[in-house]
Amino acid sequence: MCTVAGMLASATACGGGSKGDDAKTASAKPTDTADTGTGKTSEEPTSKPAGGTHAVVLEVLGTGELPGILYNAKTSGNATNVKLPWKKTDEVPAGHLLAVLASSGSEKVTCSITVDGKVVVKKTGTVAQCRYTLKK
Repeated sequence: MCTVAGMLASATACGGGSKGDDAKTASAKPTDTADTGTGKTSEEPTSKPAGGTHAVVLEVLGTGELPGILYNAKTSGNATNVKLPWKKTDEVPAGHLLAVLASSGSEKVTCSITVDGKVVVKKTGTVAQCRYTLKK
């Protein structure tokens, strides 16, 4: 299993680029969303879920295709042969480390982490790495 430290240390530390275990691999297709007319998509959380969990959205924006994206939310994983934009949504308990790492090689990409409807971190570069620990 991939560790967050390994994931953040190297784009290939957690098997980036391999097609590996499908149970741990996110869909390479972007999530379908519907514009609600308010500038937000219907999948973006608007309030904090019950039960001590947080609504989390990990995103990578850009154009083209990436060989892989590493992420950590409720579980760790990697998405391979990813067409951008990419999005993963999850309900995550407090105290977890959230992370997303994307490397394009030459084109700039943007990663972001949204918690309970608020963007908490956003980074852009040829290597975009976002990290955030959910408060307890």
